[in-house]
Amino acid sequence: MWYGERLPTVWNPAAGVGRVVLDSLARCPNKVIQINADTGRKTTCAEMRLRIVRVALHLRRLGYKRGDFVSLACGNGEDVVPIFIGCWVIGLAVNPLAPVFAREDFAHMMKQTQSRLVFCDPANRAVVSEAVRDAIRAKDDVQVFVMGPAEGGARSVDELLEPAEGEESFRAEYLGDATKLLAMVLCSSGTTGLPKGVCLSHAFFVDGMVFSTEISEGPIFNFSSLFWATGIFAVMTSLFHTRPRVLTSKPCQPDLLIDLIEKYRIENLFTPPSYVSLLLAHPRVVKADLSSVRQWQLGGSMVPTELILRLQTHLPNGHVRSIYGSSEIGFITRNEAIVTPGSVGPLAANVECRVVDENGTVVGPGVAGEILLRQRYMFLGYLYNEKATKSSLTEDGFFRTGDIGYMDVDGSLYVNDRIKDIIKYNNYQVSPSDLEDVIQKIDGVKQVCVIGVPSPDGSSDLPMAVVERKANCTLSEADIVRLVDGQVTDFKRLRGGVRFVDSFPMTPSGKILRRAVKQMIKDAGH
Repeated sequence: MWYGERLPTVWNPAAGVGRVVLDSLARCPNKVIQINADTGRKTTCAEMRLRIVRVALHLRRLGYKRGDFVSLACGNGEDVVPIFIGCWVIGLAVNPLAPVFAREDFAHMMKQTQSRLVFCDPANRAVVSEAVRDAIRAKDDVQVFVMGPAEGGARSVDELLEPAEGEESFRAEYLGDATKLLAMVLCSSGTTGLPKGVCLSHAFFVDGMVFSTEISEGPIFNFSSLFWATGIFAVMTSLFHTRPRVLTSKPCQPDLLIDLIEKYRIENLFTPPSYVSLLLAHPRVVKADLSSVRQWQLGGSMVPTELILRLQTHLPNGHVRSIYGSSEIGFITRNEAIVTPGSVGPLAANVECRVVDENGTVVGPGVAGEILLRQRYMFLGYLYNEKATKSSLTEDGFFRTGDIGYMDVDGSLYVNDRIKDIIKYNNYQVSPSDLEDVIQKIDGVKQVCVIGVPSPDGSSDLPMAVVERKANCTLSEADIVRLVDGQVTDFKRLRGGVRFVDSFPMTPSGKILRRAVKQMIKDAGH
């Protein structure tokens, strides 16, 4: 068994996130907490606190109460954090969704949560509204708010930011046992099927040792929306430690990333490795001033050691490292530790780990096996999915990560592979079976197996369809790619292409051996 540091929490998890955040913001009223890089607008702690309080008061008067579900389908904007935390202040459970989801992706999660309250952007309002009609049974009881002017039956969030009676004397109420109080339902895909809802408590977020302030206390930045755990933890770091958070609604581009670092003197960054590959290939990186960066963290998919070493040469005052986490556990390794490239570092505070072989037997240092984890405030299970919850935990409460790795004698963790078949494309999770269902319906397809293949620079997985055609079928790669791309969200497209095979390796029970298919494609020289 390996252990992270045993540390008491700086904040009181029993208080609940809303009370902790409001108290933290009240201590530094004039400090800038948020910078909108798109507009230049800066928000102080006092302004942020007042906006959160207004949202909480308005939502309470609209009849929303502890335990109600909220769907949050928004990109980064300056109104998102007040909405997000305002919901938490009155005990609502937030389900953040990727703003680029397709209609069926939104509907899948909304069918589970049956949200009474939905927030979206102007760009996805129509799709979100269609998903609400598809998924929510009590349609007359749902209110949709858009991050902009009211349109198409959706109200404007500006209503929730108007002055509210009692805002000057507001005190966040105690919402009960924060270890069991549902704060968030995160989307997490398993080996098969569509996303499950990972249930996380208020105590989980208060106790989590978010981005450390031991190395720096200046501006933090990432492109992640609240759909990503990294986006959530960046927001929590900002609010708990009153560190300025720079935000942009624009997608990652190397020029934009360099501009933001140079202009705002960013100290902490998180990006998926694919973003760093784009940056290192850009001509500006040679002369870019990245001297403000103290720590650059990479994660979301396997991080090539070469990528870490190459980025490190551009950071005279900073350190690059890969981090390791999961929706169910949060940060698994210490995010402020300086680690050897190839390792994800030592365990985070209050995290316990053991590594087991295929028979469930515990193995020692240097021996690879499945990584099992436990922490102080474990996730509350998968939403309305007792079977998945039970199968994900050992009898003594360790979470089965599905990842293969080992611990060295110094207590550093190495992650080598995934038991799970899930494909990680640019930090998005793509379920193979989701794509297989689409492809199987194409006329001429006999069998299909979707796998992830490495991108040319090794920074991401690309979905590839391996297809067995029916006899005398002339279906081409271009035909399949065109038909699939027309039906799925952008990140699910078959960027790895299509390979045709005469037959598949099968189990005795008639199931395709996915790992054998991956090896077959690898041996064929992809």
